[in-house]
Amino acid sequence: MSAMPANRTESLREEILNLLSNVLFPVVVFLVWAAATTVGTVVKQNLASQQYYDEYPEALANVILRLHLTNVFHSVPYIALVVLLLTSMAVCTFRRVIPKRFPKDRAVPIRNFGLHQEFATAGDATDVAEHVKRYLQARGFALRSQSIDGAAWLFGDKQKWARYGVLVAHLGFVVITFGVFMGWLKGFSGQVLLFKNDTAQVAHTDLRLTLNTFQAQFIPVHTPAGVTYQASKFQSNVSFAGSHDAARASILVNHPFVTSDGIYFYQASYTFGGNLHVSRNGKLLNLPGTDGRLSPQDAIFLPGTSRAIEYGTLLGPSDPSQTPAGVPLPAKDEYALWIFHDNIPTTAKPILLPVGSSVAAGDGYTITALPPTPASGLTYRYDPGQYWVGLGCVILVAGFVMALFFMPIKLYVRVAPSNARNAVEVAATTTKGNTMYEDDFKALLKGLREAVPEWSPSGPHEDRVEAYA
Repeated sequence: MSAMPANRTESLREEILNLLSNVLFPVVVFLVWAAATTVGTVVKQNLASQQYYDEYPEALANVILRLHLTNVFHSVPYIALVVLLLTSMAVCTFRRVIPKRFPKDRAVPIRNFGLHQEFATAGDATDVAEHVKRYLQARGFALRSQSIDGAAWLFGDKQKWARYGVLVAHLGFVVITFGVFMGWLKGFSGQVLLFKNDTAQVAHTDLRLTLNTFQAQFIPVHTPAGVTYQASKFQSNVSFAGSHDAARASILVNHPFVTSDGIYFYQASYTFGGNLHVSRNGKLLNLPGTDGRLSPQDAIFLPGTSRAIEYGTLLGPSDPSQTPAGVPLPAKDEYALWIFHDNIPTTAKPILLPVGSSVAAGDGYTITALPPTPASGLTYRYDPGQYWVGLGCVILVAGFVMALFFMPIKLYVRVAPSNARNAVEVAATTTKGNTMYEDDFKALLKGLREAVPEWSPSGPHEDRVEAYA
């Protein structure tokens, strides 16, 4: 009775190992992992919930948020997939790959191999074996000798190191996984929007980042609707302050800046905030929205009235990309504004207010346009595992090259004395299939038969015994 639980445990362990070592199992896990990686790459990560509704259709945003696809690479299911894949690969390696790719030196029936041949030789069996050994060594085979049941056995390998290709590829994946785990454990990323002269604390670090100036260059693009403008180059001139960094840097688009702590900063976006000042009867007012950071559709409400100023956009050389196609680019920056009274526009068209000019908004209020405030959108990333991932990729590729472009050969040679002659049996096996080595095996056997004394019967003519498949 006491043996039953042990037997069941052993049976369950064997079933689990059989499942993990089944080739289809890691393939399925790998496909699921690849799909999860694709989702994490395509779907923007670590955004606020509202940003997903702004970026994607509502139905898709609901799926992303409800399935928690906002932080795929740092999620428990993703890491669990990687661990499961590693476990399956380890079991496959020790139960299937190593025994198959590294057969032991032992006496085996030569005729059971797809590539085999037998011929007869004259002379002493020991001398014949020595001739065979010298010939195969000259052909680049590393040989090992054994005497089994009165016969001389030679076991040879050529390009044996290529047999390690699959194991090297597995090692590469392990190193990649270690890098992913390091990134998950200690890595972080984020984004920050800085207006000129703003300072922000970079999350997860002691760095304080200040935007000193922002520069942008634009090029005209001719379209059927007219000329539009696209940013060709933009960069932020910033200052870093912290325990390890205290320096100035220029962060140019497509040219990240790396701090001494290995934190990458990327120039991701830019904007120009509308800058309107409001006065009433000549007195400057400090109202919400008059800090020079207006975005399109932002409004400034005028106290004591039912009036409001809605900011439209900036037109002009500071950010010509906001100028609609076909509309002439103003020589001087100007703002497109709406003045509302009781939620009704006071003009049929937006008011174009050049920088430095003013417009009366009614009830004693005056709106003055000031130069726009440049702002820079920076993303940052710290991944201590990225170098491990890079090293793992190199190892993985090296393993694939070893396994796919080189062909390891293992030879089995048996020299057995039989009456006045010796029977020489030769077999070869590869990891690529018999067809790829068939011609070379024929050439090898031809040279081998020429290198050893040929046996000729003294009696009537007798054919050699040989087989090849």
